[in-house]
Amino acid sequence: MNSTLGFQRVYVVHSASDPSSLENFKSIALLLDIDAQYIEQTSIERANTLQRQHAYLANPVEIAELDTHARIYAQMARHDIQSALIIQSSVDMELDIKLRMASALGDIPDPYDMLFVGRHYAEPTEPQVQEMMTFLRQTNSSDPSAQMQRVWAKREFASRKTRVYLSSFPSGICAYAIGRQMARRLHHRLRARMTVDQHDLDFILADVAMVGLSIAYSMSPSPIAAYTTRHVSDNQLLTHSALRVMSLRQDDPAMLSPYKDWASMWA
Repeated sequence: MNSTLGFQRVYVVHSASDPSSLENFKSIALLLDIDAQYIEQTSIERANTLQRQHAYLANPVEIAELDTHARIYAQMARHDIQSALIIQSSVDMELDIKLRMASALGDIPDPYDMLFVGRHYAEPTEPQVQEMMTFLRQTNSSDPSAQMQRVWAKREFASRKTRVYLSSFPSGICAYAIGRQMARRLHHRLRARMTVDQHDLDFILADVAMVGLSIAYSMSPSPIAAYTTRHVSDNQLLTHSALRVMSLRQDDPAMLSPYKDWASMWA
């Protein structure tokens, strides 16, 4: 597996207001030998200007994200980039991500438009998810043996074999791969869509997958997971990295910087 994880380009989107996430990701990239191009997210000030100029319906935060990804699609089209992996900087990444990506890309059928590599939540159609959710509901008690069962089940679930499956409706996307043709289609249509509805990028990507406008797959388990303190309902399951499940991570990347520590230790 090469330094761009099997794709022609890796883009990392970061915010100027969150330098710690960018610093943490650069430590990940250094340790795991990942070659990335860093894209600063459109500022809220710029998003406000775009909203006024083009009568966009989304709020400025969503416009900033949409405009950032539209700029990436434009760059892919301009430089004839065949495939790219787009990642938010505030993520956790498995140490064996190159092995997982090689396994996934070896199994995924051609052609495909998108591959969802990282997300906040598991999908309803994701392999083993429904069984895991049923088990967690059945063992939701204060009994010590039940709690231990839950701990070991979560560890085993997080470290299960990598699989690729047809995506249903991914939620909380923090990393996805996109092909050139799909990038060109989104480049032409994304800004026009922003004038007629107020959905964010997460919904738009999931929507085009769900309604059949693209051939989209997801990886299970996700080798990239977002740092999140979000709460979930009974019919949702947060995706956490295996390292986080084994208590080697916390929800807030500012509280723990293992990649920096490990990079110096393994140098």
